This record gives sequence, structure tokens and C-alpha cells, in this order.
Amino acid sequence: MSGIVVIRRCILQRPHVRGSVRLHFRGFVSGQQLMKSNAPQFDEAELLAPELESKPYKAKKSLMDYEWPDKSPEELEKENQDKTEKLMKLSAILQGLLVLAGVGIGATVYSKWPQIKGWWMTKDMRVDDDTIEKLFKKKAKKSLADIPIIPTTELGFEVPGLYFWGGDGEGLKKSRPGSVFPRRNSLFDGKYLRDVCLTTVNNVQANLAIDEKGNLLKWDNNKCECILADQNLVSVKESNSCAYALNKRGEILIVPLNSGDVRLAHIDMKRSWLLPWRRYTNYGFKLDTKSVFKGSGEKKVRDFDVGKEHLVLISNAGKAYSCATGVKASEGQRPCGQFGVPTLSHFDKFPPPNKLYEIELLNNGLTEDKKVEKRKIEQIACGNFHTLARDSNGNLFVFGLNRYGQLGLPILYDIDQAPYPKVLNRFNSYFSRDIDVKCVDVHCSGDTSYVTMTANNLGDRTTQLPAESISYFAFGSGQYGELGNGNFRNSQSEPTPLKDLPASNKIEEWACGEKHVLCKLHNGDVCAWGLNDHGQLGTGKRIKHGRPVSIPEALTPGAKNSPEELFKTKLKLLPGQYLAAGGDSSCIYWKK
Repeated sequence: MSGIVVIRRCILQRPHVRGSVRLHFRGFVSGQQLMKSNAPQFDEAELLAPELESKPYKAKKSLMDYEWPDKSPEELEKENQDKTEKLMKLSAILQGLLVLAGVGIGATVYSKWPQIKGWWMTKDMRVDDDTIEKLFKKKAKKSLADIPIIPTTELGFEVPGLYFWGGDGEGLKKSRPGSVFPRRNSLFDGKYLRDVCLTTVNNVQANLAIDEKGNLLKWDNNKCECILADQNLVSVKESNSCAYALNKRGEILIVPLNSGDVRLAHIDMKRSWLLPWRRYTNYGFKLDTKSVFKGSGEKKVRDFDVGKEHLVLISNAGKAYSCATGVKASEGQRPCGQFGVPTLSHFDKFPPPNKLYEIELLNNGLTEDKKVEKRKIEQIACGNFHTLARDSNGNLFVFGLNRYGQLGLPILYDIDQAPYPKVLNRFNSYFSRDIDVKCVDVHCSGDTSYVTMTANNLGDRTTQLPAESISYFAFGSGQYGELGNGNFRNSQSEPTPLKDLPASNKIEEWACGEKHVLCKLHNGDVCAWGLNDHGQLGTGKRIKHGRPVSIPEALTPGAKNSPEELFKTKLKLLPGQYLAAGGDSSCIYWKK
């Protein structure tokens, strides 16, 4: 502080310096007064500029170049590395943006390719009325080409024979998807048949039929041969590569289809006593029913049905029996409860083929006072690995595999089988309280079940039922529309009604394939639903249907049918015509 005071005194002692300081001080004071007043303010530099220098100030650039300081090699190398790193990052960003842009452009072109192609091909074309008319004619011609023209030499629909459509065993190949329209098989022209079974053995068509004389025929689209004659057969079904045929004496014959030697080993030619010059075929491979038919008057089989590897039959006494099918024993395989016998559950070995077991828990029941009463089984139906049965009182029984809910029971994933018969009565929710519900018909496809229920008033059970009181239910696998309720579900245990069926038109005949169903209504109309990949529904297309749909009428010989006219028609069965369905095929045949 003392130093500053000394400097101040020295400055004030010099006269010329003191005058300059006074001058600047007076200017500073006058400047403050001007700032405080409202008078115009001026910059001191502008006022004093003429006194300081007479010429205006101009900046001058040095003529000497600026000399940068020298840098060390390490600093130069580091700067070079930084520049290179920045360039590489910038290059990577640009490349990523280009890749994203390329992917986006490629995806857009791929998704819009039909529009782009159409625009490119038609950018120089003029679309006039003539061009549009040609396109319509081309489309109509293409649709018409899909409908075959039947030769005029072919017999009409009213002549007895057999109409076939769908896969033919080779239909698993895309090159041979099968016929989508019913086509007449000339091998059966003018012939009546007792029964038809559509099946394949080792992916080879091996359809079966029983002719008017009761002989067993094996046929396909090209040939037909008699494999078992003189047996007076009435019905035939296939299971585990064997044909099971029922004759009029109430016996079930076992006919291997993939081994001709086994079949021929059981054939014996005999001579007739009345006509010594005539020889007939005696076949000895049959189900042994004598060892299990023990009741009085129980001597023959009344009806039967088969699954993939099991058979269930009903005797003339109303008792049910089951057995495994085939020629050889199934090794390393477990039952699925399809036999209805508790000792043949999934914990036990597979039973030997063609050995009958009585289904005692189905043939007998307990009354309210705990007494055993005998049931009379009226009908049975077999799926792949499950069975449905109904008795004379209208009760419905189920047993077997329940993986898809085909038994109508809740699906339990720890236990998906019912090895013994269980009563199914889950239909009361669809009817009023004072209604008595009974089961009057049962059918099965592969993994789906169909039941027909009737409703009677509890006060008057003898009254004739109107058509509206009949209801049709389905449960089980519906992945391809087999349930007929409009839903495509893998599994459904709750019975649901079929949809789009006329309330006043009941079903008279069922034909259940592996994954599709055909039905004949009371007025003769045919409806179908389910899988249709080989044209097995006969609708003229290969589109599956989740609800019953009508089938176009059979093609008329020599007629050129347009799609618009054909698909408006409905197929009606004539008296004596019957339906049959197989794995991926269907047919119509004549029966006396």
C-alpha cells in the first residue's frame, strides 16, 4: 500500500503529467454528466480521433508468414492415428447406413414384387375394353378347364355303379393330389355292392368291397380282383393291415391284406354234397367267439367296428367284446385303454392279436340298491384309439385314449386314458330341466366323436319326437374342421352342436373318414366337412371346411359345366345309393 502512495506522489509532482491527469479527470466528469442527462451520447473515441490522428485507422496484415511451432514425431504420429480412427468410424457408419438402406429396399421390392412386375410389364400397355374382355375370357376358360368334361359314352348318375373321389393312395404326392369331383369307376358299372371299405396299406390303395354274391373284392382305380369267394359276407372293415369281414352266419373272418401266403394258407377247396361237380371255398381264419360266448342263445356277432389296432363287437345277446387286430403281436407297445378292460391299461403289455375279451364293466352295471344288472349294448363306434357305446336305455359310454378330448371327458395331461367304460352325460346344459336326454346314435372318425341326442318330456316319454328335438354333438380333435362347429381346434372335450344343419332335416346316414365326414340328410342332400387336401369332400376345391357344406351334383356326361352353374347345384342321393369314407377318399355305391 505504501508503494502505491509513493508512486502517486511522484506522478502528481510532475507538472506535465499532472495537467494530463486533470484533463482526463474533467473529461470523465463531463462524461458522467452527459450520461446522466437526456442529451445525445457520443463515443469518446469518435470525439478524440481527429486530435489523435488525422488519417483513418486501417488494419494491416503482416507480410511475414506465420511460423508454426515445430512438433515432435510422437505428436505427429498421434495426430495421424486420430485422423485415421475418425475416418474409419465415419466409414463404418456410412457402410452400416448403406446396408440398412439395401435391406429395406430389398424387403420392399420382395413384398411389392407382384405390383412392381405388373407395373413394369404394363407401363407401356393401354388397357382398353377389348383387353379387359380378353382377360375375363381367359379367366373363365381357365376355371372351366378345371372342371373335367365327362365322355358321352359314360353311364349316368342313375345307373348302378360306384363314384370315387379324393386320394388314391398315391395322393400323398403333390403330383397326384386326387380328384375333387365324384368320378365314375367303370369297373363297377351296373353292379350292386353290399359294403365298401376305403383304405390304404403301406400307402398303397387297397380298397375293399363285397359284391352282390358276398365275395370279397380288392380294388383300386385301375383293377379289381376277388381275394375271397363263397363266404356270403355282409360288411367289411380294415384294421392293422387286415380285413375283418362279417358273414351272414355271424362270424368275423380275418383276411390279411399285405401277405397273400397267410391268406392262402387258410383257404381250403371243398366239394358240394348236393352238387358234386361244384367246388366252393372254405376259409378257416376267423375270430374265436365260442370261447367267450357263454350265455344262452349267444351264438353270433350282430355288429362290429374297428380302430387302428383294436376291434369291438356286439353279440346277438347285446354283449360287447374287444380284441387286438393284426396278424403279429405288437412288441414294445402299450394299450391306450381302447379295449375297455382294466387289466389291459397302459401299465400292461399289449394283448395277443385276435383274442377276445369280454368288456364286463360295459355289459353289467349297478342299480341304485347296489345290485348287478345286465345291460344290452345297441351300438358301438371306434376311433383310432377310443370307443363309444350306447345301450338300450340311451346311456352313452366311452373308453380309450382322451388326448384330444375324444371321450368327452376333461383332458388330464397326467392321465389321458380311460381303460374302462365311463358314462358321459355332459349334454344337459343344452336342454331344459324337465327334459330327458338320450343317446340314439354314435359315430367316430380318427380322433373325433359324434353323438346324436334326443330330448323327451319327463311326463310323456312315448310322444313321437319332432325333428327339432334331435341334436348332433361333436368333441375331440378339430384341427382340420372335423368338429363341424366352425372352429379349428386341436382338442375339445366339451361336446358342442354341429352348425349350419337345417333343424327340420335330420341326418340319416354317416360316413366318417380319418379327418373328414360325409352325411346324407333326410331329403337326400349330401353335406361334408373336415380336411380336404386331396379333394375328399367332393366340393370341387381343396379347401377344408369347419362347418357342413353342400356338394355339387355329379357331372353329367357330355355336358360343359360352368363353375357358376355347377356350384349352385346340390348332390342328392337316389334310393339305394350309400356313402363310404376312408383316410383321404370318399365314394358313392349302389346297394340293394
